[in-house]
Amino acid sequence: MLAPSKDTKSMYFILTFLSKFFQYLPRKFALAIGRILGSIIYYIYPRGKSIAMKNIEIAFPSYDIKKRTNLIYACYRHYGMVLVDFLRLPTLEKKNQKGVFNISSKSLELFRKNKGGIILTGHMGNWEYIGPILSLYNIKSVGVALIQKNSHSNKFFNKLRISENMKIIPVNCGSKVMMQHIKDGQYLGLISDQNAGERGTESLFFNKPVSVPKGAAAFHLKTNAPILLGFCILCKNLNYKLSFHEMNLKGLPSNSDNAIMEINHRFTKVLEEIVKKYPEQYFWFHRKWKRNIYKDISRY
Repeated sequence: MLAPSKDTKSMYFILTFLSKFFQYLPRKFALAIGRILGSIIYYIYPRGKSIAMKNIEIAFPSYDIKKRTNLIYACYRHYGMVLVDFLRLPTLEKKNQKGVFNISSKSLELFRKNKGGIILTGHMGNWEYIGPILSLYNIKSVGVALIQKNSHSNKFFNKLRISENMKIIPVNCGSKVMMQHIKDGQYLGLISDQNAGERGTESLFFNKPVSVPKGAAAFHLKTNAPILLGFCILCKNLNYKLSFHEMNLKGLPSNSDNAIMEINHRFTKVLEEIVKKYPEQYFWFHRKWKRNIYKDISRY
């Protein structure tokens, strides 16, 4: 095994320094810096901007080029703030800052009435805060996360995410491991809006077919655990609104493949509605639709 390079290892210390720096600052001032960082990245790092432009053109065909550009700019500024808040995550847990977010009693009751389940969300708002906020209410969750190519940054991100009531498992740990957490009375967190290719099921998202991962639907059919749809939205006052509702799973087809397709269809419709409401908070930088749609993105 090759030893990691110094540059690779230094990333951990850089991220740790930035995290400590932003934790030291008052949150509103830190978020102002985040908006500035988002603006700077918008101008100096164009990667993904063409994909976002194409995605917005598909989702909102009535938007002209100026409106699409303004939406992408707002999206960069939003994720600049989300990045800063993620780096400040230890302050949320150490200081128990419940004034930074709002979660309804109805949402909390959903978790307390069930012994384990599935949290289903998308790359919307600040999905990284869902587990830590639930943790403050002693709700145990397990987040399924992608493994970063840089092992040191992967270590840093997971160190921030993990708390007393939240743990992280890698996406390649296997379905048996994931289902066992549900059976043990924990909530398995899944982000299911990336293109799953041939492994997913087809659903319509803004009237165009997309491939949706099967995981959440398959786990429900095997465990009969509830699926709780939830999103963590950044409000104008810079506080977060975290809300959940239990997916209506009545009337599913008896055939498991068709049932998975139906569950994914219902999830995609909910996601589409929340994206329409908060388009600047959706992560538009994935190749969400079929790959051939993006063959002409160079024109942007």
